[in-house]
Amino acid sequence: MKYKLIILLGFLHLTVSLLAQSGQDSILVMAKKWSRDKNRNIVYSDWTAFKAMTVGRMGVDLPKPSALSRYGGNLSVPFNASGFFRIEKDNGKHWMVDPEGNAFIGISLNSVRKGSSPQHERVFAEKYGTDAKWMAGVKQDMKTAGFNMLGSWSDTAAIRGYNQSNTKDGIVYTTQLSLLSGFVQQQKKNDPSKKEWPTLAFLFDPGFENYCRTKCEANKNAANDPWLAGHFSDNELPFQNNLIKEFISFNDPGSAAYHLAVNWVQTKSLDTANLTKDQQENFSGYVASVYYRIVSSVIKQSDPNHLYMGSRLHSSAKNNPYLLKACEQYCDIISINYYGNWTPTAKDFNAWNSLSKPFMITEFYTKAEDSGLPNITGAGWLVKTQQERGIFYQNFCLSLLAASNCVGWHWFRYQDNDPTDPKADPSNNDSNKGLVNNRYEVYLPLAEKMVELNRNAYGLRNLNQGQLKK
Repeated sequence: MKYKLIILLGFLHLTVSLLAQSGQDSILVMAKKWSRDKNRNIVYSDWTAFKAMTVGRMGVDLPKPSALSRYGGNLSVPFNASGFFRIEKDNGKHWMVDPEGNAFIGISLNSVRKGSSPQHERVFAEKYGTDAKWMAGVKQDMKTAGFNMLGSWSDTAAIRGYNQSNTKDGIVYTTQLSLLSGFVQQQKKNDPSKKEWPTLAFLFDPGFENYCRTKCEANKNAANDPWLAGHFSDNELPFQNNLIKEFISFNDPGSAAYHLAVNWVQTKSLDTANLTKDQQENFSGYVASVYYRIVSSVIKQSDPNHLYMGSRLHSSAKNNPYLLKACEQYCDIISINYYGNWTPTAKDFNAWNSLSKPFMITEFYTKAEDSGLPNITGAGWLVKTQQERGIFYQNFCLSLLAASNCVGWHWFRYQDNDPTDPKADPSNNDSNKGLVNNRYEVYLPLAEKMVELNRNAYGLRNLNQGQLKK
């Protein structure tokens, strides 16, 4: 027992992996890892046993679940109230703080929006009929699984409508502004000659900042909304590419991005045929710093009250030290979509915990065979049952609770893909990602494991930290 408590109180990000080594403190889950082969075809690994830590196997007596504020914050850990969500660092750990001044961990659900397939529309009409009834159902689903916030891609209009009628028991939410991606789409539509431009080349178009201002002005009416946690500016921008070569190779003298890359190479006397990883990352970090400077400034000018939550880094971008430095300078929270590992690695935690700004995992999930879906597309791991999805969730989130800079996580996503949807993206249309299925029914074995972790999240994080400074 003493050994386990030392681990909980001490070696933060190693909690799960160290305990798992004892065997009796972990259970084995059979899983397949999703990936692509050299030809970009989707493949799965063989079934492999992975160790998983769960709340019930930690070997410690957890405190009674915390009393919560109306926003979901921990009433026993007070900070100064500002009327809006903000960030606080206390005793070595970052927290979100809710509008009433309570420590808050963002336990969120992504993509809470109505399905668009014929099946979705039929079931929605039969079960809910209106957005108001649906959002009341969403609120109950959140309670069933222990979530306290809705993440990117959610139906903000429906959420705000619900909150206007439920001012004392609303839903905490975020927005996805899609600033650069929206500008790129607009420019390619208006000017066919730019269709081959790399996405990030449009960042240096003189019209980008004005586009951001117009887009953010439309969102200005939410600036005083206490239920809004913050804004994401984009999703998974391709910062991980070799941007120097990409900008030079499209060879458009009319592009500021082309001239930037040429001048960068010449000034630093780089050999574009033999660029090192550090040289590539350095340039990508500079491009990212320009992006974050522009969007953070515009977002804060239109809405100074809410958090800027970044652009949801993915792939190798989340490990680029130059890019993380840019996020650190301009973001309130560094958002990361995380796939490929059973839990974040010690190397990742070391890098993210060393930053002056907190991070949040904004996508992760598993899918299960017992859903009956093909589960070919989508980057999540494959397990056999809904209960094992819940075990994966507990194992993954226990590692996050032990990370000093982590202020929350977002499960991807609210509802399963519908393979019968004729409008679905064919690269991502057939998988069991949801808390609910295509009949808007909660996967209860999954939800039971989720709520067991979620309702104890504050107590678990306090065990890792020791007595909080009041």
